[in-house]
Amino acid sequence: MTQRTTTEHPARRLEEADEALAAVRSWPSGRARLWTINAMAVARQDSAVLAIVASGSAVRDVAKSDDLDLVLVFRSCPPDLPRPPIGVDLQQHKEAEVPQKLANGHDFLSWAVRFGRPLFERDQWWSRLRADWNARLSLPSAAEARERARRARQLHQEMQSLGDHDAATENYVSMLTHLARAALSDAGVLPRSRPELADQLRQIGEAPLAERLTDALPHRYS
Repeated sequence: MTQRTTTEHPARRLEEADEALAAVRSWPSGRARLWTINAMAVARQDSAVLAIVASGSAVRDVAKSDDLDLVLVFRSCPPDLPRPPIGVDLQQHKEAEVPQKLANGHDFLSWAVRFGRPLFERDQWWSRLRADWNARLSLPSAAEARERARRARQLHQEMQSLGDHDAATENYVSMLTHLARAALSDAGVLPRSRPELADQLRQIGEAPLAERLTDALPHRYS
């Protein structure tokens, strides 16, 4: 039996891709944009890919973002993609594991459900997931965030002792970010993207931590 195939009009595909990419308000680099366009093209051809979702400050009304957070959900095997460039933080999750991860308060997935914008979804898969989970997301674990902060502080000290100031700064910012997320989870607030954390901290009375984070962020890539 000959399998019928439907050829999608190239102009229509380009129009849909451009519309989806408009969800990203701030690209960390041209390479990040090109890599994402290629990932979307691969997703359209690979029926195992269910969704690619952008989240974080890149899709929100904040200043220029240094990072693009992407979630990719697949059925059984992850797609064959090149390594993401600097500035693209990609997490890939198997479809069957997503509900349990959300129930456990998986931070990256929870942020994507609450604040993310789908760049690609097959058969409205992400839209249906969001409708099901948006109102019942668990807060990220404060204890886990503090443990991540502890590890980042240790790496910060190690990088300082080795004279690697860039790595030390990156880990210092990571430490403050995890401490901020822990404080917000303790206060019953779902943390937003890194550039928005300081304002959230001030709203819950954590001004000193907010100022430390605000002071550290400009030095991250300096």
